[in-house]
Amino acid sequence: MLASAPALAQSSSSNITGEGVAGETIVVDGPDNGFHREIKIKKDGKFSIRRVPTGAYTVLRVPPDGGTPKAQTIYLQVGSTAKIQ
Repeated sequence: MLASAPALAQSSSSNITGEGVAGETIVVDGPDNGFHREIKIKKDGKFSIRRVPTGAYTVLRVPPDGGTPKAQTIYLQVGSTAKIQ
């Protein structure tokens, strides 16, 4: 009998990680693909957003006091992880 090997799926997504101030909100927008995610940074200051489709994104860091957000543009490729500064 022949056994077939399981098919391994290739990931077509990426990840975003970083550190910040507890209470900050990270907003990720992909205007070309409609992706939108908002997360609030916890006490340890670390965050991770998984399974983000590839493409260009605007990342906003919104301070806990609602002050002026800092914007950054990132480009995600298949299987990559972008670290937000």
